[in-house]
Amino acid sequence: MKAAYKLIDKLLANPTPLNIMALDKVLKVGIPFNAPHGFKIKTLNRDAVIIALPNKKLNHNHLGGVHACAMATVGEYAAGLSLLQSFGISKYRLIMSDLSVKYTYQGRVDLEGVCSPTQIDVEKVRVGLETEGKYSQPLKTIIRDLNGKEVAEVTTIWQLKNWEQVKTKG
Repeated sequence: MKAAYKLIDKLLANPTPLNIMALDKVLKVGIPFNAPHGFKIKTLNRDAVIIALPNKKLNHNHLGGVHACAMATVGEYAAGLSLLQSFGISKYRLIMSDLSVKYTYQGRVDLEGVCSPTQIDVEKVRVGLETEGKYSQPLKTIIRDLNGKEVAEVTTIWQLKNWEQVKTKG
């Protein structure tokens, strides 16, 4: 597992188009739940993480629109990648402790989840990790259609903890 984490950190450290494509493939294996949905990393940098959510039958609800849970999952994924972009996965365990979604419009076309790593005060998180051993970080992800219309806002809270202090390891 440590080798996979180091590979992920290496790909995140240099997000070239080729490395983003490789990271996409590694994460499809590492997070098998996400694979069938067809999520794809579109943008990965210090300002934004954008994940594509295709409008396909597997992602539909009973009304033919994009399922609420698919939107929630892409919001979680974009937020998690924002944290990985800032901290990597080798040193800290990231686990989501809370998820809430406000839906404002039906998704009837391809969507994307947009999360900004700039929401994270990296120094504040590091101080919290050093003094408390763990830190809770809230993040907002906007789910929008390709015309920019917001269809949902996903709020996640993540706990970061040094792997050495984690008691329940896979």
